[in-house]
Amino acid sequence: MKVFLMIWKKFGMLFLMAAMILVFGILAPATFLTETTLFNILKQGSVTGICACGVTMMLITGGIDLSVASRLALTQILTAKLLLAGHPFWLCILFAVVFAAFTGALNAVIAEVLHTSVFVVTMAAMYIYTGVCYLLVGAATIYGLPARFKRISQTLLFDKIPSIVLIFALCALLAHFILSRTSFGRHMYALGGNREAARLSGINVTRTLISTHALAGGFVGMAAVALLSRTTTTGAIVSSGTYSFDSIIACVLGGVAIGGGLGNIYQTVLGIIVIYIMFNGLTITHVSDYWQMVVKGVILFLAIGLELIVRKSGTSLGTAKKDKKAEKAE
Repeated sequence: MKVFLMIWKKFGMLFLMAAMILVFGILAPATFLTETTLFNILKQGSVTGICACGVTMMLITGGIDLSVASRLALTQILTAKLLLAGHPFWLCILFAVVFAAFTGALNAVIAEVLHTSVFVVTMAAMYIYTGVCYLLVGAATIYGLPARFKRISQTLLFDKIPSIVLIFALCALLAHFILSRTSFGRHMYALGGNREAARLSGINVTRTLISTHALAGGFVGMAAVALLSRTTTTGAIVSSGTYSFDSIIACVLGGVAIGGGLGNIYQTVLGIIVIYIMFNGLTITHVSDYWQMVVKGVILFLAIGLELIVRKSGTSLGTAKKDKKAEKAE
């Protein structure tokens, strides 16, 4: 059993990806096995992937954020209003990143002040920001954004690769660098591994948590800009989107531990690719959206179940890495 779990932790996602490509390739070879489908998968997964970069960090610290979709929607609405008011692009993009970072940090501050779980705080925030979105625009859709704004996400690099994919790649590289090459990243792992031990080792737990949620919020801001540029429309309906849960599912499926202390961006990127290969394949093979929702829930359930089995068996390949990071943090 331990041998199987070790192999799965190392290569399971790659096996799953290959299996899905094989199955969908057989079921719909003329549609699925094309360059267009490949870039569609990357484009569709990019916004969720950018959000997931921040979600990965929060999960590593032992936290979670259910307000990602609602904050993304509110950031889009406010950014769109600034663009329509004629403000410079760079100022609008800066506002989106700073505003989303501020709301992310605010969640952590409230959780620390009230000495409660950030899960509860972000759940409340999800409803608050969703309500604010509808108060601002109702059921209306904001459109008519400057045509030049589309270039941020819709420019084709080498006449093939959408620029939104590059934005996702850059965000993933930045998140990887922070987690693997900075003391701040080591503090995240130490915090997720054992919060009290991290505090006793001299880590400022409160500051680390607030900074992590602010940084994760910055990624939400970039995702808002990328999505707004890609669609050139927005509205309150985005707040009921699945970005919060899809990003969590991708992280957990990839192997990022919900309990904290374990995980990396490579796993998250694999989770994003696998999920969007599956959803794209299910759409191509005419599986209904309702069944796709069922599949999402089953995937999350199985991923969490597998994580618990791995933890109980003591076969977590990330343990040594986590311990080393905690030692460095001390």
